[in-house]
Amino acid sequence: MATYAGNQFLVYVGLNDGYNFGIETQEADGSLHRWNLDTVNDIDFSAGVNQEFIPRTGQKVLRETDLFSTRNGGTYSWSFDWLVDSEEILQFLVKSAIELTSTGLVYITGEKAHTTYAVGGVANQTLQLCIVNPDASETRVMHSAVVTELTLSMDAGTNGGRLRASGTLWSGFQPNVAVNAVTDGSTVSNTDFNQGLFDCHAIEIATTQVTAKAFSFTISHPAARVGFAIANSNDGEPQEYIRDRLEITGSLNVKMDDTVVAQQPFWLAGTSKAILVGDEGTSAGGSATKIFFEFPTVKYTGHNVDLAAEEGVFVELPFTATATGSGKLMYLKLT
Repeated sequence: MATYAGNQFLVYVGLNDGYNFGIETQEADGSLHRWNLDTVNDIDFSAGVNQEFIPRTGQKVLRETDLFSTRNGGTYSWSFDWLVDSEEILQFLVKSAIELTSTGLVYITGEKAHTTYAVGGVANQTLQLCIVNPDASETRVMHSAVVTELTLSMDAGTNGGRLRASGTLWSGFQPNVAVNAVTDGSTVSNTDFNQGLFDCHAIEIATTQVTAKAFSFTISHPAARVGFAIANSNDGEPQEYIRDRLEITGSLNVKMDDTVVAQQPFWLAGTSKAILVGDEGTSAGGSATKIFFEFPTVKYTGHNVDLAAEEGVFVELPFTATATGSGKLMYLKLT
């Protein structure tokens, strides 16, 4: 049997078509995009297999029957780290992380409602992941997956400032390990996305331009499985998902100047401020063309001065995004 190299594995991703949440169906190649990753991780099955050794009396060592093992009620996850090069895949990740179906300039308000994830009842927010193994019969298909954590980051000293995305896909349904059904040549072509920090001509704190060398934020939106049912001929599959609080935390690393130094009292007082990073500087991003992030009411969670940087003194401003009522937690555009 051959020994495979990591770069022989291919990854494909797409939205679950229609209302296929909970339904194990290999999406058509025409619905899948090839995901070009530096390295490919396997699906983490550890939370999907429950094992217990229960030593019973009458024997000095463990019996074969002292192991209890089941996959009922399990969950599965897959982690990724990606230099962004596909607009479609980036949109898939964002849509799943923040539960939106639209593209272009989007936003989240403080009034955001919960989405219902019931079998056959949610469209275009869950993903199918296909990891194609050189051994065709060992291809993994994770369906009905949601992005429970997504970090978008840009650093002037890494990858030419290009946008990177990392995070976790999560599913409460058992992945299928079977014969590869994806033909590379018939999958959907990707639209190139090459934006990064150097395309962000506007980097502002409270509407004042600053100089930045790094910016990142993480969308955390956990999910949990609810109920037990037979699905795809498997016992113990979930009837639905519930997703907890959506939280956004981030960090902006900027050159120390009067504007940045003035942020320290706002951190100590818990005052709300706006942070904007994008290809234009108008609040709400109405004229943004390709890349735009705005957090209108952040709370600083620190003011960390770096005196050792070769390029001068910089200050890291970690923050947590907030919103009340119709106020916006975040504006975002990635097209």
